[in-house]
Amino acid sequence: MAIKDYDTTIRLKPSKTVLTFSYVKRGNAKLDNGDNIGAIEDYNEAIRLQPKSSVMLTVAYLNRGVARFNMGDTIGAIRDYNVVIRLKPQNAILVSAYVHRGTAKSKLGDNIGAIKDYDDTIRLTLENTDFAAYVYSQRAAAKLEISDNEGAVEDSGTAIHLNPDLVEVYRIRDAAKSNLGNYAEAV
Repeated sequence: MAIKDYDTTIRLKPSKTVLTFSYVKRGNAKLDNGDNIGAIEDYNEAIRLQPKSSVMLTVAYLNRGVARFNMGDTIGAIRDYNVVIRLKPQNAILVSAYVHRGTAKSKLGDNIGAIKDYDDTIRLTLENTDFAAYVYSQRAAAKLEISDNEGAVEDSGTAIHLNPDLVEVYRIRDAAKSNLGNYAEAV
């Protein structure tokens, strides 16, 4: 239903601001429905209409990055996240850009770069314990990949302390402990 509403708004050719908003929101709806190509097309149009820094511009770049990542265009996704970070948006969008870019870097095997992005994310999200726990677990996984087992154990412990329901982080912690020779602790 939301897509049809935004289709109607776009056809009416409203002001540039409303048009940009409509393209971003329709892109979001398409992204939610798994239509990554359609979402990218809408985000491209929003970016074309809104060349100066604004919330809608940063959301368009951020979510276009998500759609690109979903389609396997990890490099394109990182480029979009880089733009968002350079635009220095409000905290929630900036946090999302860092965590998404960290995930993309990790997928490309750039675990050092991913860890740096997760560091920035943690610095910005200390008050949100569930999200911080997720980011600590992601950073622990990246540290495990580069054989920083002590760092992986430490970050896993922090993630577990913040949110003991994150099941995957226990596997990361146990693998790191095992790599350190602490077999008795790696349950």
